[in-house]
Amino acid sequence: MRSDQRGFVLNGIALLLVLPAFLLAGVGLKLISTAQETVAIQLVADKVFYTSWDLDRTLDMIWIENVLFDNESNTNRYFRWLAENYRAATGMLVEIAPSWKFWIHVDNNGADHYAGTKYCKIARGSLDNWFYYFEDLDEATGETPDWDYNEPILRIEKIGENLKVTIEAYGGSYWADIYYGDDLIWENIRSDNVGISTWIPSTVQLSLETSIMDPNHVASRTSTVKLC
Repeated sequence: MRSDQRGFVLNGIALLLVLPAFLLAGVGLKLISTAQETVAIQLVADKVFYTSWDLDRTLDMIWIENVLFDNESNTNRYFRWLAENYRAATGMLVEIAPSWKFWIHVDNNGADHYAGTKYCKIARGSLDNWFYYFEDLDEATGETPDWDYNEPILRIEKIGENLKVTIEAYGGSYWADIYYGDDLIWENIRSDNVGISTWIPSTVQLSLETSIMDPNHVASRTSTVKLC
């Protein structure tokens, strides 16, 4: 090998040694990038999970501590306010969809009035007793409600694993059907039905569907909170 060719041979050998290093470096950078993406996704998923867990815990506490019933005019409005506060605090997309079990169908005007709306007030009595105060007149039908909330008044008692429902009062001249979810409890209830009771094989009065999602839609979690 001539002296002027020695540098060329040496560079060729060096290149053969460096090529695997370049390949390994590329693989290493790809692994690092993938690992970083995995960690980022895991962090987002953890934030979604713990936000959802904390929201469910909060909903349980407001029921136990009777905070929910401070808002007499529209209890569903409380859930909207709570969802907005969680969105502001965590940056997550938060939805709370309440489903109250008790509602009435007013036979005279065809209106369906649900707990959690302005047509029903809810008050918690001593221990495991709740009172649902319904209004039968409906603004959507052109009527002017008197907002006396006694058509009917239901007393709900949690006894063991069941609910006892009693008609405490019924004012006015209308009559209504009483429902628990999709199940008809009583039909054509009016003032002469005051005092009657029935049992429901359940303790759930309010079911809440909660949904938490990060703004980039990378991770989400939904859950059902049943309050009794």
